[in-house]
Amino acid sequence: MIADQASMNRPSAITVEHLGRRLVEVGLGQGASLLTPGKRIWTKENLAELERDYVARPDLGERNFFDKLASQLSTTSAGAVQLFAELFIMNVLPIVNLGGPLKVQQLKTILRISDHPVDIPDDVTTALMKGGVYHGGQAFNNYRWQQLVYLIQFSQAFFELPEAKRADALNEPLELRTVAQSVKTGQSAQRQSLLYLAFPDFYLPIVSSAHRRQIRDAFAPEFLHRPPSADVDVDLHEIYINVVSIEDGPIDFYLPPWAAMWRPSAPSPTPTPTDQVQHAWKVYGSNVAGTDMVPIWRAKGTVSLAAKFLRPIDADISREDLKGFVEEDYRASGYATRQEKADEFYSFVARMHPGDLVVTVSQGKVHFGTVTGDAEYVQSSDGRSNLRRPIKWESRTQSNIDLPLEVVSRLNAQSEVADLTGQIDTLRELMGQRRVSVPATGLNIPDADAELARRLHVPQEWLQECVELLRDRPQLIFYGPPGTGKTYIAKELARYLAGESNVKIVQFHPAYSYEDFFEGYRPAQQVGGQIGFELRPGPLRTLVDRAVDNPEAVYVLIIDEINRGNLAKIFGELYFLLEYRDESIDLLYGSDNSDPFMLPRNVIVIGTMNTADRSIALVDSAMRRRFAFLPLHPSESPTNEILRSWLRAQNRPLEVADIIDELNTRIDDEDFKIGPSYVMRPAVFEPNGLERVWRTAILPVLEELHYGERGVDVHGRYGLQAIRRRLSAKANAIDPASDSDTDDDIADAD
Repeated sequence: MIADQASMNRPSAITVEHLGRRLVEVGLGQGASLLTPGKRIWTKENLAELERDYVARPDLGERNFFDKLASQLSTTSAGAVQLFAELFIMNVLPIVNLGGPLKVQQLKTILRISDHPVDIPDDVTTALMKGGVYHGGQAFNNYRWQQLVYLIQFSQAFFELPEAKRADALNEPLELRTVAQSVKTGQSAQRQSLLYLAFPDFYLPIVSSAHRRQIRDAFAPEFLHRPPSADVDVDLHEIYINVVSIEDGPIDFYLPPWAAMWRPSAPSPTPTPTDQVQHAWKVYGSNVAGTDMVPIWRAKGTVSLAAKFLRPIDADISREDLKGFVEEDYRASGYATRQEKADEFYSFVARMHPGDLVVTVSQGKVHFGTVTGDAEYVQSSDGRSNLRRPIKWESRTQSNIDLPLEVVSRLNAQSEVADLTGQIDTLRELMGQRRVSVPATGLNIPDADAELARRLHVPQEWLQECVELLRDRPQLIFYGPPGTGKTYIAKELARYLAGESNVKIVQFHPAYSYEDFFEGYRPAQQVGGQIGFELRPGPLRTLVDRAVDNPEAVYVLIIDEINRGNLAKIFGELYFLLEYRDESIDLLYGSDNSDPFMLPRNVIVIGTMNTADRSIALVDSAMRRRFAFLPLHPSESPTNEILRSWLRAQNRPLEVADIIDELNTRIDDEDFKIGPSYVMRPAVFEPNGLERVWRTAILPVLEELHYGERGVDVHGRYGLQAIRRRLSAKANAIDPASDSDTDDDIADAD
């Protein structure tokens, strides 16, 4: 069944093709096992289990593929796990962008999920160790989960066929293709790989649809002997047979001289257009083992990491495997260095993608480039560039003196690789690739308008001062006694500046912690039902992550009762960033892939502070330095006009405002004066409504003010009837001084 001429002159092809075809014949043809011959593994029942446990339960979390797989298949039968392992062999067997040892190791990892793991036969190990036939590209690197879904669903579709149809499909290449195309998951590369393993004497080991068409179009005039058809696979088969007969042996369309005949000007993937760039990265290169690598990178069209002691790795390596290699290869280094190296290597190999922007600094100049290909390991004789990526470097550079502080901070981060995605728009502006719309360090918030002032019943000039304070330093605290509208104004101002969906509100209290506010470890169920701990974000971390993803939007965090929390405990190292927004710090709970953290300038913090609980004089100087403070006192603007403005808008009698003003003249302590919010409710204007509020809300506050003082008659001094009599006396020109605080004749009837 195997025709050697289909091997395209690749040394490992024969071994791979023989095992691939045997897997198809044994599994699909007989329902038996490749790993344990004679045992029925490829069955509808096992496939149904995989559909239930793997296909229908996708794990989209941040863990690596094999950790998630262990969780998904934790209750799957041993037979179904073994079937999954054999489908995995079908997936990785022909590709070269996953090393042979790693293929075997990953296969063993899958088999260990079962309660009854099986050994890998020697011939299977040998074929996997051969290394493969073709490079699977990003499809096999980034879409493994979907490719295995495809293989499961293809197998289900195959076993649903009548027996005669199944026999035809195993003997006719185009019949099998019909079955393969009936599964609509979009995994064309995996479909073509499957067809090649099933019929290597018909299908070429070329999984890229674009490449197959380009090769067909380039060689059809000379080698097809007929007009091209709509079937590229059929045309390619004929072309290859004719080329081999002329050359008297197998050829490889990806090697000279054939490659130049169908893609002479495209040796590297085309960079993604600039407007589609998703990520940006800083790579340090100005002093690598005493050498400035940047001129070398620009000359060779590359970027690199030294990785001096790192063993050869594949681009598809998992974070867990890479971390294990670093732990062993860099065992002479400290644990912090090992963790840092693992994070940097993984970012360079797995998180960076073609089309991403790369930034580096050399001799006072900032250089920009675009990633054009995958990472590769190259044994460097000098140990300065073992991990490499192809780069298209821009001719334009930028002086680092002129950079915005937010970019300077990230470029100065103490790491070889740093994620600059949060600054990507600024970087593209510096490159001249997009119009500068908002200064990179500015805060894009609107001026206060008359409608907002009308709605809040405060002067527009006062609101504009709030806006100007936030533009200068995006932290502001409204302070004053209860009932002055601090929280209401904070919420309405935040929604006006950022929109409803970009505002988050929290309330501090004595038990509130850093873990509640920013991030911390929380109990979570792990694989096998055991309880472990996961790093969970708090409200500030969630808001910051959204702000980094949308740098031109504004986000507001409102902290109600900010003075009730232990600020040093809650903010921790973040306290520094409130004053230095353009600096970065290492976080208390730094995760494996965490970069130094910045507090973006488009995150505004608005706090409210109840001065009846704590005077502003008692706030520590560090907090006062980091926030602008605006008072909201009943006897001062803007609070002293809020109630009258609201009463006019509601067509309510102004007498209530007169009563509150008169009451406040009798209260000596500014932090206990009564704010307008106490009486800005419809219930106040119902029969006996004001009396009820006075008795249940206002007088208790004033009793607290005079708690423990002898000789103070709170009801006589502050009672509603007493206040009304004083207003009446003033209106009738009676000397209010004769109205003693303790006179019985004006005692409150309430």
